[in-house]
Amino acid sequence: MCLRAVFQFHLYLYLTRFFRSYEAQVQPEFPTGNGQIDLLIRYAGQLFGLELKSFANQREYRKALNQAAKYGKHLGVLEIWLVLFIEAVDDKNRQRFEADYTETGVIVHPVFVQTGKDN
Repeated sequence: MCLRAVFQFHLYLYLTRFFRSYEAQVQPEFPTGNGQIDLLIRYAGQLFGLELKSFANQREYRKALNQAAKYGKHLGVLEIWLVLFIEAVDDKNRQRFEADYTETGVIVHPVFVQTGKDN
């Protein structure tokens, strides 16, 4: 099993347990018509999408932003979250890469999840 899948599974499990008391539904790998978004959360009549990726490089990051925006458009949501697993990230790069991105009328909120230990 690839390491990203381990992180995805743990995030899914955490969110499922966390949102249980709120009566929210967390659905993994939901088909959008343009591919599959990794997690959908349905709560209080609203839909939230999370696309999960490992941060590899800037080119793949840009592709992931575009992909997330397309998923959001197909789902009919105005915002979507791009969760990027990364071993380590400093404040400068967090500020640089966690900036909101808008395409096709959808705001993508990129967020780093640091998987390594802090120094």
